[in-house]
Amino acid sequence: MNKKKLSTMLVSLIMGSSLVLSACSNNSAPANNSGAASPQPSASVEPSKAPSSDPVTLRYVRGSAVSENEQKMLDLFTEQNPSIKIQIEQAKGGGVNDMLEKAAALQAAGTPADLIWVQDILPFVKDELLVDLTPYMTSDPVLSTAKIPDSSLKALQFNGKQVALPRAENPIIIFVNKDLLAKNGIDMPKNDWTWDDYRNIAKQVTKPDEGEYGIAYGHFNSIITAGVLGVANGSSENLYFMDADWKQSKLTTPEARRDIEWIADLQRVDHSIGAWEVLEKSGTGWMSGNVAFEIHGVWEGKNRREKAKFNWDVLPLPKGKVKQIGYNVGTGIGILKASANPDAAAKFLSFMHTMEAQKLGMANGDFPLTEDEELKQALVETPIWKGTNILATIGVEMRAEPVGAIVGADQYVQWWSDDVQHAFKEGKDLNKPIFDQAAHFNEATLKLRQELGLQ
Repeated sequence: MNKKKLSTMLVSLIMGSSLVLSACSNNSAPANNSGAASPQPSASVEPSKAPSSDPVTLRYVRGSAVSENEQKMLDLFTEQNPSIKIQIEQAKGGGVNDMLEKAAALQAAGTPADLIWVQDILPFVKDELLVDLTPYMTSDPVLSTAKIPDSSLKALQFNGKQVALPRAENPIIIFVNKDLLAKNGIDMPKNDWTWDDYRNIAKQVTKPDEGEYGIAYGHFNSIITAGVLGVANGSSENLYFMDADWKQSKLTTPEARRDIEWIADLQRVDHSIGAWEVLEKSGTGWMSGNVAFEIHGVWEGKNRREKAKFNWDVLPLPKGKVKQIGYNVGTGIGILKASANPDAAAKFLSFMHTMEAQKLGMANGDFPLTEDEELKQALVETPIWKGTNILATIGVEMRAEPVGAIVGADQYVQWWSDDVQHAFKEGKDLNKPIFDQAAHFNEATLKLRQELGLQ
């Protein structure tokens, strides 16, 4: 796409969407959406051999304002790199569409962006908008040794290129109301508990007449369970019932169907999830103290610490028939090919993965980007997580959310949609929104992959 074309056509179609990021629009877990402007790509970039000392301003496109602790991190970066200034270019929202529209506007104004939030790689790579960071991963002294989780790196790769790096690591965990369990004579489950344990405990504490339930109604409770259950039970190799190569859905198999039926039975058979019309009137919810379990992201920790009026703790996602896995919403940050200062931008990515920068981020409620023991120990001393079981939640095999791995995700099961949510929690039909949609996707993705030149 050339600059003239960019100035006359700012809107391009996007064919992929993230699965959980659409739920969030804060700094830790930004949202995703579709349809966006595409900034002008330029030639591929290699790290410069001799860095320039000339003053540089890096324009950083992101979906939220900078928090107090983030500003401390930016100030530290400038202190360590006096010739580089970070200028925040806040998009109107936290989605992919918002990011690309903002980048396109800056490009059209002659002030191209350098850094950008990357929540879904497909909208970026289809127009080759991002710098391949692979050379920096070997040449940069920090990035070449950083213990970045392998699953997080792979989630931000495309055709063998590292097109982005993790910007935030957001494990999904289970918040446990210990007081409600104790009221029913139930001890805090062990870290290696199972999905059957989860279901049985939820049934035991559910007492609709008293307004008490085992499982919270929120969307994450079904979406994440659907995300991991196939891998945990062995009915699929990857999250959301995808096969080993992320090419086809396993939801067309009897084993995967049984897993989906199991999730739906939490409400339609066990009634461990209350009907929405009842919950809405009564105000029942995990934060109200009358629900035992809620699956949610660690970004909720600060809110729970400040506002929950009962004893609570956290647990990892349970073990299935085959293995116990965790789920990580790892959002990315990349360098746009239109950047005039890719080496300076790479310095910022490198800085983000230093111990100093990560500790400042942890004070903001973020999780470490790298797997260092020092950072894990620092995590348990933060005000949010001190005295909790938080380390156990990331002590299992972690799987990163498929940020662009599912080609044609908009043709796949829309886990966040009302149709799917009502099927799981209101006893509605499972076939059309889930099984039929998966069969449709398996055909549609083959054509799309061919169009993109993917095998």
